[in-house]
Formats: sequence, C-alpha cells, structure tokens
Amino acid sequence: MNQIAQIIDTINNELNEQADPDYRELIRTRYHMNVDNFLGVRTPKIRKIANEYYKSIKSEQIDKRLEFCGDLLETKIYEHKIIAFHWAYRSRKDFELKHLDLFSTWLKIYVDDWIDCDDLCTHVIGEFFLRYPQRASEVRLWTSSSNKWCRRGAAVSLVLPVRKGDQLDLAMQVADLLLTDEEDLVRKGYGWLLKVASKTYPEEIFQFVMERREKIPRVALRYAIEKLPAKQKSLAMKKN
Repeated sequence: MNQIAQIIDTINNELNEQADPDYRELIRTRYHMNVDNFLGVRTPKIRKIANEYYKSIKSEQIDKRLEFCGDLLETKIYEHKIIAFHWAYRSRKDFELKHLDLFSTWLKIYVDDWIDCDDLCTHVIGEFFLRYPQRASEVRLWTSSSNKWCRRGAAVSLVLPVRKGDQLDLAMQVADLLLTDEEDLVRKGYGWLLKVASKTYPEEIFQFVMERREKIPRVALRYAIEKLPAKQKSLAMKKN
C-alpha cells in the first residue's frame, strides 16, 4: 500500500469512528442533500482530522500535495472532499499560476452540492485569485457552463477578492452574465457576491441593481441589497 493509500485508510477509520447517523439524517432533511456518500461527520471534526494528517504531507512538493488531494477526491466521499479542499487551502502559499486549471477541473468533476462549491471556491480558488489576479477574468467563461456549480463558482470564487477590495468590475460583469440564470443557487451565489461588494462599494452596487431592477430575480436582489442603507433597500425593492 502506497503512502497516500495508507493515509486515506487511516483517515477513513477515524472518520467512521466519528460518524453520527443522526447528523447525516439532519443534513439530508435540512439541506435536501443526497447523503449516499456522506459518512455523517461534523465539519469541525473533519477539519481537525485534516489538520492532523496534513502534517504527513506538508513536506512534499506542491504538485504532490495536490495529487494527494486528487486521490481523496476520487473516492467521492463527502468528508474526503472537505479534507482535500482543506489540504489545498493549507498549501495556498505555494500555489503556482498553472494550478487554476486543476482547481477548475475539481469544480467541474467533483463538486455536486453548494457546500462543496463554496468550500472550494471561496477558500482555494479565492486565495488563488488573490495571488494571481491576472487569471481571475477566466471565471467569465464559467458563467456559460452547463454545470450549475461552475456557474455558481464563477461568482463565489470572487467573494474573497472582492472582500479585499479587488475585482469589483469583474464581479459586476459576472453578475450581469448570470443575471437571469434559471438556478436558484446560482442567483443566490451572485447575490451574495454583490452583497459582499456592497460593504465597500455601496453606491456602485446600488446603481448596478437599480439599472437592472426590472430583470434581476427577487432572490438575488434581496441578497445583493441586504447591507445597503434602509432608504436604498426600499428604493431597490419598490415595485413599479
């Protein structure tokens, strides 16, 4: 058995010891998620295990660490995905320009719910865009994907850069491209992005939503204006 196979086997034993059938059922009913590949381990426990076993791989070169992440993702087990994304995030200082191609592949192939999507995109890909802002514009291509998680990812991958005061123009371009998307979770994704942007750029976001008030879905609008002053919120929500 090779190194990563041994680590995965040990991790799986620990996860199974921590599994809670009641929590598994709660996730299924509360979030309407498919839990076929979910062991039922709570996120703080998953991250504790992830941190413990990251020590076993942190001395490896970045490409090897990310290869190990890929091995975990291949199992399709939910908790393994959370560990893989956490390991990738822990490796963020070593990201190279080429790694966006790998991360976007993970998004297309392994993400199958909004929790996975936001974990990968707001942490791993968001950190990548802080390090390599010149590649952030590639998310515009994701907005036309047939995969709804890629479309949501186009928005939520910009949450961290926008929170840091970067990529406002790109965020509004992405929101425009996703404006009338049919998927509720995609609408909520770009609405969240606009809400984050509104904390630093309230006038720009207010102007953006007012110019599109007739087309923007109400769920996205409510997210986008949540942090705006009461008067602006009232004007934005007012029906003609």
